[in-house]
Amino acid sequence: MTTTRHLALPLLAAAQAQKHVTHNEALTLLDALVQLACLDKDRTAPPPNPAEGDRYLLAAPNPTGAWAGLSGQIARFEDGVWIGLQPRPGWLAYLADEGELYLYGAAGWAPLRTTIQSLQNLGRLGINTGADGANRLAVKADAALFSWDDVTPGSGHMRVTLNRRSSTEEAALVLQSGYQTRALFGLLGNDLVGLKVSADGTAYAQGFSVHPASGCFGLGQTATPVAGLHLTTLRSGSGPGVVTQDVQVNSFGGDAGATVPPVATFVAQVARGVPGAPAPIRALDRFFGFFGAGWRPDGTYSSNVVAFTGFAEEDFTASGNGTGLDFLTTAVGATSRRSVVKFRANGALELQPQAGAPALGTAAGQIVFDSSAGAFRGHDGTRWWRLTNLPRFLATTNFDNVLAAGTWTRVQFNTAEANDHGAFAAATNRFTAAEAGLHAFTANLAYKRNGTSAPSAFEAQFYRNGAPAGRGRAALTGPLVDGVSCLGLATVLKLAAGDTVEVQARLTGADGSVAAADSLFSGRQLP
Repeated sequence: MTTTRHLALPLLAAAQAQKHVTHNEALTLLDALVQLACLDKDRTAPPPNPAEGDRYLLAAPNPTGAWAGLSGQIARFEDGVWIGLQPRPGWLAYLADEGELYLYGAAGWAPLRTTIQSLQNLGRLGINTGADGANRLAVKADAALFSWDDVTPGSGHMRVTLNRRSSTEEAALVLQSGYQTRALFGLLGNDLVGLKVSADGTAYAQGFSVHPASGCFGLGQTATPVAGLHLTTLRSGSGPGVVTQDVQVNSFGGDAGATVPPVATFVAQVARGVPGAPAPIRALDRFFGFFGAGWRPDGTYSSNVVAFTGFAEEDFTASGNGTGLDFLTTAVGATSRRSVVKFRANGALELQPQAGAPALGTAAGQIVFDSSAGAFRGHDGTRWWRLTNLPRFLATTNFDNVLAAGTWTRVQFNTAEANDHGAFAAATNRFTAAEAGLHAFTANLAYKRNGTSAPSAFEAQFYRNGAPAGRGRAALTGPLVDGVSCLGLATVLKLAAGDTVEVQARLTGADGSVAAADSLFSGRQLP
């Protein structure tokens, strides 16, 4: 054997003359091949002015000039001539112009990264860090990118698969802070896609879960949605509080041929206590609450200034489950919400009382309950009108009112048998309008003779603010029959707030009386 097996270095022969020549040739070959670094691999002919020791990979199939016949070899310029060195499989060469390592194999020279791209069955891989037995793939970087295959190209999809052994294990993304787990996302010991969160890396709270069959969404500690959206957040406490256990929303149901049409429902179930030991709810506990806040010019969010809640009207028992709904808003110029409308357990609609009708934000169709008037009011776009509990009265007199002949005299109805809102004053015998609007009045006056007097006429009319109202006047002429002759008055008057109405009567030709027994004065505000 005259050369070495791998690098083909010349060997010294026994009793060889000029041994230094053979030795130096071997050293020059070592100098060329060890730590092999070539200038280029893409040239097809030698450069015009090579330097001693220059090396090139002859990757071209048919190089020319002094490189003819050296395709695939390493061309070395030594002592003014080009010498070809035949590579062996497994040799590595660094290409200076590309900054790449090339590997020689059965197909010739190929970039080493091509080989790395096809690595199989690696035990561990660490990128910028060390992998270990538990984390066989470890990456330390500010970011990592997974993108669809635009080189082959592929389908355009990008999917990351986490596969577990069975439904009792986890296939999850673990989110940590300082290597302490704060969240788990994925299949967490069952077939529901879920999120669990933790403040200490030890105790976990269920954030949400999604049912694999229905696609329904659940939030909270024990949320296991089957046919809708479930929200579960139990908490302990002795007073009323938000203790939602389960909220369910069904987006649709049934197939195209189903007899039951699709329906969207919202169901809330609440409990006191903790997930492992729920306790009955109490009166005023909320089943659910929707709250709204807004950003303010002072650079903060307002408090929850609008809300819609469902609440318990009683402590729940097996036989008593009274509930109600409460709508809350914040008045113009205020910062705290208050209840405005409730639907009570007894089916009643309850408008929360306000001290007077609102002055701002009024529009046609609005209704309020005016606690000052004890009445509902409606707005017609211009003003508030009383809708209920309208002022009304019935007044009588407990004595015969004497009427001097020829003189209009106020009839003293001094007894109020009915007097809603105190609009009629028995002391003055007058009705006073509490607010502007139409008012209807009636009066009945019976004639009573005074001795043998015989008046020729009996008249009566309504007076407004001390003057004849001009409407609703009545009169009888001719012989008046004692206890039989009566006058009936009726009118509708448009009154301003504070206007007064009374009844006055007059006899002509002789005096007489308005009989107490058959006389009355009544009135009411029209809606």
